[in-house]
Amino acid sequence: MSTSSWTLDRSRLEHVACPLCHGLEFERLATTDRYDMGLVTVGCLRCGLVMTNPQPTSEAIDDFYARHYRRYYQRNAAPTLQQIRALRIDERTAATADFLIARGELRPGMSVLDIGSSEGSMLRAVGDRVPTTQRFAIEPDTAVGRFAAQHAGCTVHASLNEFRESKASPLDLVILNHVLEHIKNPVQFLASMKPLLAPNARVYIDVPDVLEYHKLSALHIAHLYHFAADTLAGTAARAGYTVHLIEKHVPPKHPRSLRCVLSADAPAAVPEPVNERAGWQVIRSCARQAWFAHGKRWLRSTTAPLMVFGRSQHRVR
Repeated sequence: MSTSSWTLDRSRLEHVACPLCHGLEFERLATTDRYDMGLVTVGCLRCGLVMTNPQPTSEAIDDFYARHYRRYYQRNAAPTLQQIRALRIDERTAATADFLIARGELRPGMSVLDIGSSEGSMLRAVGDRVPTTQRFAIEPDTAVGRFAAQHAGCTVHASLNEFRESKASPLDLVILNHVLEHIKNPVQFLASMKPLLAPNARVYIDVPDVLEYHKLSALHIAHLYHFAADTLAGTAARAGYTVHLIEKHVPPKHPRSLRCVLSADAPAAVPEPVNERAGWQVIRSCARQAWFAHGKRWLRSTTAPLMVFGRSQHRVR
């Protein structure tokens, strides 16, 4: 496969159960997406979680993030300081670090892991404010990981398994900043982190808020799940965490989002899932814009170079 394009076909898709409630019945909400790849977005009839189904296989996802993600979503294959400033990534990560400090979740001497660290801006903000922290990153893209190591003064691992094998000291804080929606099974993933955590450790999660979607561009190959407050809290509880905070917020230069703080002590009780259908009508509304969204891209493509992506040819945004 060429490293300049990434394709998705039936052989790279699989039907999955809902990771939150193991439900097998879904209602179809959308059959189109940002890149017109034919992705299907559904709502779980048991708990209401909005998700892509069928999904790319684990092998397809690994290939995508290791070799292609930045090309399609961040334009440049290699990060630069100029790009970080232009996209206001430094402002966004600084706001998160300040939030964690204000809550007392980020303190001197802590061991901090940023999962999906990209170019390392989050850990750079952490290090600038609390230099005595030990900083670790998970970043599957080798070149981007090298940049992060220099930019943030952190130790970079390609995967959580690789970090686990490093026998690092227990973690005091784990950050998943717009990462959980990308993960194949978020409940299983969060549960797998628990043995890595120190007593009284915290997990910070930030995800796009499905109730705040306005355009078809919110539906795309990288985001497998679309959380509302109820399904995000349910995901944490099912993984064995207690939710200390969950709230809406507006990050700099980022979609309107939900952020939450968790601890690894098991909740007193895990409530049975209740299908609130949160965000279902929003997804349907976004899908109704398909003719306009795809038409605009087709017009742009007539005057711009094309790259093959999925079933059609589109200019990469």
